[in-house]
Amino acid sequence: MAEDIVKTRKSGGSNLARATIRGVVWNYVSQFSGKFLVFISTIILAWLLTKSDFGIVGYALVVFNFLDILSDLGVGVALIYYRDEPKATQTAFWLGLGISLILAIAMWSLAPWIGQLLALNNEDGFDQQLVINLTRALSIIFPLESLRNVHSALLQKELAFSRKFIPDLARSMSKGLISIVFALLGFGAWSLVLGQIGGVIVSVFFFWRVMPWRPSFYFSPGMARPLLSYGSSMVAVSLLGTAIRNVDYLLIGPYLGAAALGVYTLAFRLPEFLILQTCTLIGKVIFPAYSKIRENEGSLSRAFLTTMSYVSMLTVPLGLGMALVAGPLIRTVFPDRWVEAIPVTRAIAIYALCLSLTYNIGDVYKAQGRPSVLTRLSLVNLVVLLPALWWAVAIAGDITVVAWTQTIVSLGYMALNFFVASRMLDVPVRKIIEALLPALMAGMMMAVTVSSALLVLSQGPSLLQLIGSVITGALTYTASLWWLQQDLVLQASHTLRAALVRR
Repeated sequence: MAEDIVKTRKSGGSNLARATIRGVVWNYVSQFSGKFLVFISTIILAWLLTKSDFGIVGYALVVFNFLDILSDLGVGVALIYYRDEPKATQTAFWLGLGISLILAIAMWSLAPWIGQLLALNNEDGFDQQLVINLTRALSIIFPLESLRNVHSALLQKELAFSRKFIPDLARSMSKGLISIVFALLGFGAWSLVLGQIGGVIVSVFFFWRVMPWRPSFYFSPGMARPLLSYGSSMVAVSLLGTAIRNVDYLLIGPYLGAAALGVYTLAFRLPEFLILQTCTLIGKVIFPAYSKIRENEGSLSRAFLTTMSYVSMLTVPLGLGMALVAGPLIRTVFPDRWVEAIPVTRAIAIYALCLSLTYNIGDVYKAQGRPSVLTRLSLVNLVVLLPALWWAVAIAGDITVVAWTQTIVSLGYMALNFFVASRMLDVPVRKIIEALLPALMAGMMMAVTVSSALLVLSQGPSLLQLIGSVITGALTYTASLWWLQQDLVLQASHTLRAALVRR
């Protein structure tokens, strides 16, 4: 594996590698800072709000997320794929604005149906009108987001993630602060929705400040067709991906109630913050980088394997570690009413880890202009996942079973992804496994020592268990990875330093 990485550097892609890693770092600093603020605000809100508050807003946000995929019909992603087309940029802005207004009307109209669906298995005093009002308020976000989508896509296209830092951080900070203020004032579930809206407004302001591009009254029907053609295929992938990530929410709400959905939502926040968000950030940088070398299959294959190695080095300890320390972590930072989230968090951490190991694969297909491969794979995943989750919710009736069902299905999907990627990139499955093996082996060694540390500290306070197990796990994983694959660690460190130091 180390030889493959060296070959990648010698193939003339070192400048792109540095630009890509620099983009990942800036993007991660930006988004991690913002997500950390959201994470802190979530902890505070968990003390101020009820499980039902989280569940009600979480359900409305699921519906919003489905429609949000259609917000520009993938035109923003198409702008990255099409190199330098000024006409495309202007056309994309007006396309996005028009589509977002239609979606806002659609969500406003769907609000009563959402209220009825969520009221099916909730207590007699359930406020259905509140759900309707909250859903309609969220519809305002569609046209607001369309005002900054093109600006964000242009910065992403240029790998200018350092300039995205302020808008992204400002959105997360304002979202958390607004939610906390309104929660303290007694607004309940409304505080979460008002925070979402306020965060978007703030981000629009800052995106227009850092990105000098401005829309003009120009629209090209001829340019709209290729944008929509490429974008629509990406929308199909995104819709299926959103369905896969949110079908559990859609089923839990009506079958098990808002309180159960609130617990499940909170349990998902922790792995999402540490693992899935990391993959999303890397993907935003990797896709435009892959697009630049898509004509060279050899370079693309080597870059794919290198990225898998680096991603696994980061997400394997995070996923396994989160699963192991879920108990002391939740008991330390959340009130006692959230202890039901502990077994769910353990399962979702493993699910997030499996997902992280395949995240990079989709960006390769998109860069090759073959997103239809992703569509077919996602469709297969959904066909298996939907009945499995229905059984977990309707028959088993337990959110922990739902979480483990997600995990088991994701393991099968991961194996399928590896097989297809090996065929599409002409890379032996053995090479893919070799790319992941150092991190997985180091992760297993870490799991043994962390389990032992938790056993020794089991009679101590939760905070002591958390600190002791985290320190033990970090030292074990670092030492194990160095022992197993010193060359890979040195290469990753060298690449990171080269990326951060401009030459």
